[in-house]
Amino acid sequence: MTDQEGYLLDIPMCVYNHEKFIAQTIEGVLRQKTDFKYRLIIGEDCSTDASRPIIEKYLRSYPDKLKVFFHEKNVGPYVNSKVVWKECVSKYVALCDGDDYWCDDTKLQTQVDILEKHPEYVGCFHNTEERYEDDDTASFLYCNYPTARTISFNDLSFENVIPTCSIVYRNQLFGDFPEWHSKLKMGDWPLHLLNAQYGDFWYLPKVMGVHRIHSNGIWTLQERERMRQYIIEAYNYMIEGFAHNKILQKQLMLAKDRFMNPPNSLSPTLARRGINFVKRIAKKSGRK
Repeated sequence: MTDQEGYLLDIPMCVYNHEKFIAQTIEGVLRQKTDFKYRLIIGEDCSTDASRPIIEKYLRSYPDKLKVFFHEKNVGPYVNSKVVWKECVSKYVALCDGDDYWCDDTKLQTQVDILEKHPEYVGCFHNTEERYEDDDTASFLYCNYPTARTISFNDLSFENVIPTCSIVYRNQLFGDFPEWHSKLKMGDWPLHLLNAQYGDFWYLPKVMGVHRIHSNGIWTLQERERMRQYIIEAYNYMIEGFAHNKILQKQLMLAKDRFMNPPNSLSPTLARRGINFVKRIAKKSGRK
């Protein structure tokens, strides 16, 4: 299945003040070697830096691979995302934020090939490098899974184990986004859970993308607590939103309880992942 213009895959991307990163991000998309047509759909939200002229340059050079909405005034992340997501009508959707990038030019072909051969999977994702941009903190891998495996709704209910810039998923499995999705401070984790009610994801251990982490210094306990509340709020909305499926709703309730009342002793790895989970939520909510 392709859209009317022959595209098999769409890549929605919201951009605001990504001057430092956007060229590398777009280059990572354009370098993809595929036997199918794909397009990058950008919403440029009236940036105050040089993001817009950089995007305009690429649009002139690659009009067949880019579709861009240049907002004349800042509409904010929610409206901007609605504009670009509405344009995603192809069979598959791949995600990449405007400050992350793909480092493997076979990424899209590899993932689409897997999904074409395995209709039972709702999506395919891979490992990523988590790179701190503003300090000397060492990079680390997002996923701790050393080998390929399936990831289920139950897995995702406890933590978002899918890096945003790694996912390719089947479009329109659940129809329109539910109303509660717009109330959340993050979008990708609930999106993956909405898809996971129809099947498992397939994970590839290969690193094919880089997720940049912006840091403005040491987090205070108050900031971490605020992010923790965002996650609890997301659980509350999703528990209500999945009321149509009592099994999945019960699983979310269990996961929320585990998040609020973790085991007394956490390994250093699990403790680090917990902190990074909250940091990633902060990044998606616009806080750093």
